[in-house]
Formats: sequence, structure tokens, C-alpha cells
Amino acid sequence: MNPNSPWDYDRAAPTPLPRSLWASISPLAPETPQATQDTRVDVAVVGAGYTGLSTAIHLRQTGINVAIIEAAEAGWGASGRNGGQVIPGLKIDPDEIEAFVGGDRGHRLVAWAGSAPDMVFDLIKQHEIDCSPVRNGWIQPAYTKASLEIVGSRCRQWQERGAPVEMLDPAKLPDILGTPKYVGAWMDRRGGSINPMAYSRGLARAALAAGARIYTSTPVQKLERAASVWKVITPRATFTADHVVVATGAYCGDLVPGLKRTIVATRIGEVATKPLGHNVLTKILPGRQLASDWRRLLASFRITPDGRLMMGGSTATAGPETTKIRDSLHRAARDLFGHYCEFEWDFFWSGVFAVTPDKLPHLHEPHPNLIAALGCNGRGIAISTAMGKVLAERVRGVSEDELMLPVSRLAPMHFHFLRRPVVDFLIKIKGIQDKVDRART
Repeated sequence: MNPNSPWDYDRAAPTPLPRSLWASISPLAPETPQATQDTRVDVAVVGAGYTGLSTAIHLRQTGINVAIIEAAEAGWGASGRNGGQVIPGLKIDPDEIEAFVGGDRGHRLVAWAGSAPDMVFDLIKQHEIDCSPVRNGWIQPAYTKASLEIVGSRCRQWQERGAPVEMLDPAKLPDILGTPKYVGAWMDRRGGSINPMAYSRGLARAALAAGARIYTSTPVQKLERAASVWKVITPRATFTADHVVVATGAYCGDLVPGLKRTIVATRIGEVATKPLGHNVLTKILPGRQLASDWRRLLASFRITPDGRLMMGGSTATAGPETTKIRDSLHRAARDLFGHYCEFEWDFFWSGVFAVTPDKLPHLHEPHPNLIAALGCNGRGIAISTAMGKVLAERVRGVSEDELMLPVSRLAPMHFHFLRRPVVDFLIKIKGIQDKVDRART
């Protein structure tokens, strides 16, 4: 394995951007320099994904001097590789969140996560980001009767909180989704879709326009505390900053000791067909919602801005191998929509995202004026964007009690070195369980 691969959390030499649909249709990234001179800033943000870019934009609103330092380019990681689904809420249900977090803090966390897509679409409008935004809702179909009870409960919980959600008529579901494979579904009208790479590059332009500085092809090698400031050390320059925000997600490396052992970096993939004919485009998600189903190994699907079927999820791994992911996504597409045509595939790419044991996003402060945030658990576009505002507020001195996202203790997982075989084993078990559940339906 390449010793400089970001898969091994080494940010010294990131691999090239993968050949993806988004890379082929997105506006070019803004021109940004490599850091070559020592620089003094108020805040150094490590990572130019959604979290880091949103943090910088919100810091600049109060005139704070901020530099974003990125090993590759804006949107190189999960921010430019995902399926473009802007989904409200977190991976776990509102009742469970409130029971786990407790009190007013739990209520606020649920409300914050549910409204996170608003910030995405507001930023797109405010900064005129060309990323093909569509906000017609997110659908979560149920593959089995057991999963229908789960999504029904989730819908009821959001209805109790006044969210614009509804259960869909099962008889109309084949026409809404374009497939007869599901037994029921609910829809959350707060959700939508974008071109995720174009969004990340648009945020980069917005940050630059606001006065932030972005340095690319500049891997951060080390963070050092020097009296009351931080030294952010890169190959050709050192940044001196009052505050450091680490916003690298699953590609966090060893910059913050123990941080990478608080998450499992999980690899998933996306596939996209060649552009589809009009007869198929009018059948699959004709309302242009996006969908990701509820099963142990979920499948997500949408129609892209240029008229392709895109599939994501379906399986995953904690290792670098991707062939099984691609083949699983192709099978999922045939299972759901193969009655329309034999699909011709144009693109496959993959990346990693951070999964936390409790399925909640985490904000850590392991040292004074050092903040690290990660763990969106597949809700990255909305939650990462919203997290940037929280990080900016914390840097500006907002108290922990007032933050929408609580500060949590850095708690590395025991036996983290076993993550790859454990995840691969769990994926196999979950696949078997999904097949058994489907057979019983």
C-alpha cells in the first residue's frame, strides 16, 4: 500500500482527485497558492472541505483574519466525492438524541440538525454558487415491513416537532420512486440535492471573496504549542495562529494525537450511468427528489443534473479495496430499475467519511484554542456546513453552554487497529440480515 496514501492518514502527499462525475461537470476550482512564506493569522483552519470553508466564511463575518490550509485542493475529500444529498437531521432519531444528550441541549441539537439544510441552500443563494441546487425533498423508502415500522416512527417523531414530513401512499410509491421494490416510505421536504464538488468550490470562492486566504497543495505536517500561540508547520511555511481549527474529517491523520482513533474511516462509493433517455428520466424520481433507503446496507439514488442515475452506499469497507463496492452498486441499480433498461456505467469513484461510535458529530477541544470537529456519519453536506458556524462561534468566545453542538471529550476507541476486519465482517453480516428480512416480507 502507498505509504503516503491518505487512507493511512498520512497527509504528506495526497493522491490525485479521482475521476468522478462531479470532477467532469463542475466549474474549475479557484486558483489558490501553495504556502511558501511564514504567516501570522488569528485563526488557522486545517482542511478546505465544507467544515473548514464554512468556518472561514463565518469567521470573516466579524473580521477575523483566517487562513485555510489544505493538503490538496478545496473539496478533495468527502466534500467533493459524496452523492450530493442534502439530508436533514442526524443518523439517529430525535427521541434517541434527546434521551442520550438530555435536557434543553438535546432539544437544541435536534432542532439544529433538522434545520442544517437551510444553511446550505441559504449560502448557495447568498453567494450565487453554481451547483445545481434542487430542494424537492428527501425520501427514505422501507425495504421490508420491519423497516417500514422504523421509518414510520421516524416520520412521527419529526411530525411531533413540526417538521414538514409525511408518510407517502404505498400505492403511489412505484410512480414516485420509479421502482416497485419498496413497501413504504416517508418524505422530508427539508432535503434536497446539489453538485457537491461545485458547492465546495463555490464555498472556496465565497471564502476568498470574504477575505479569507486559502493555501492548497500545502499539507500540514505538525501542530506545535508555543507559549500562547500555535505553530502550524507545513513543508515550506509556518503559520502562527491564536486558534487552530482541524476540519479534515476522516483524513485527520496524527495532527491531533488520538483523534483518528475516535472514528472509523469508512470507504463508500458512487456510480453514475451514461445519460439516460427521456423515457427513463420521466420514470425514475420524476419529481427529482433524492432517496436513500432504510436497510442495514442502504442504497441511495438520485438523478444527476445532466440526466444520469447515480447510486451510492449499498456496501462499504474499512480498507482500500473498491471493486466489491462498485459491483454492489451496479447490482442495486439492476435490482431497483433494471426493468427499464440495461444500464451503461460511466463513472465510479470512492472516498472515506468519519463514523463515530454514537453516530453523533463531535466537537473536541483537546488543548487550549485547538478545536477539532468530525463525525457527520453520512450527513456531511448539511451537518458539516452547519458545524462550520458552530466552530466560528466557539473561536469567537461563545460559551460551551450556548453552542448548538456540545463539546465532547476525546475518547479513542479500544482495539482501533482491528477496525478493518471488524467493519468488513459487520458488512457481511448486515448483508445477510438484509437478505433474510427481504425474504420474510
